[in-house]
Amino acid sequence: MTGGFANAARGCYRWRVDRLLRGINVDHTLRVVTAVVTGVVREGCTRHGLRGVEAVALGRALAAGCLMATLTKSDEERVRIAFEGAGPIGRLLVDAFGGGDVRGCLERRLAQPSEAPEGGGRVALGDWIGRSGRLVVTRDIGLEQQYQGVVEVRTGEIDRDLERYLEDSEQLPSALACEVVLDAHGDVLRAAGVLCQSFPGAPPAVIEPVRENVHGEGFAALLLHERTTAELMGFALGGDEFEALGDQPLQFRCNCGPGRVLAVLSTLGADDIEALAHEPGETDVRCSYCGTSYLVGTEELLGLAKRLREHRS
Repeated sequence: MTGGFANAARGCYRWRVDRLLRGINVDHTLRVVTAVVTGVVREGCTRHGLRGVEAVALGRALAAGCLMATLTKSDEERVRIAFEGAGPIGRLLVDAFGGGDVRGCLERRLAQPSEAPEGGGRVALGDWIGRSGRLVVTRDIGLEQQYQGVVEVRTGEIDRDLERYLEDSEQLPSALACEVVLDAHGDVLRAAGVLCQSFPGAPPAVIEPVRENVHGEGFAALLLHERTTAELMGFALGGDEFEALGDQPLQFRCNCGPGRVLAVLSTLGADDIEALAHEPGETDVRCSYCGTSYLVGTEELLGLAKRLREHRS
């Protein structure tokens, strides 16, 4: 049984501390955010057993989530991205918090993991994600009402479709680029992302040079070597100076645990929970976001069913 909840129960695999940097250009017309997410992406791909094109897809979505979470007002606010393309990869889900925690998963349709693409440069995802479907972005700012935007998938390139979402749904002139570079075995070598937005009143054309820089083949080539968030910002701005406004660490972290498991099981109702309790062995509940499995014993299931009936009466 699986559930769409999450986990900090397993310690995250740390390749190094990933970071996110906020800054503005010297003319104060552009807001730029850069993120190095190699460890985050490696963690997510390791948990879900992803390589090749699938690793690129999840990696770009995780990078985008980290960047778009900077549009929140507090660490507790979050942005959820559901990329539902018509291609063979399936649905991508990302849940990112303003404080730097992010989790994500790929609900694959592929019978076998995809092979590592041959050749260098940017890996095209359109044939795998699909060029139709829908992209849903939900912002949870801690109020009862959440804000949700829905746009059509057009390119299947995760960052490009999210860039169009920001411009169409949120009216923010934006440039978004997320990149994952693979090694010869199809595993994640490096991953990073850039988000740039113009300030209100700035000329519309001010963002175009940044868009040309980050959308070109140069971004993937840049990541053939290890880069800092400051180097990524300098690249996005074409070498121009910038003012750094602060940085923060990033990590793949899920908030599932035994309590969340019982909350998911409680949605089944007392009768179904009792039926599970009488099946042989323990009930295995697996978190969709992080892959952690939780075993729930017979007595715990019967106790949950009893509490549900008492609450209902």
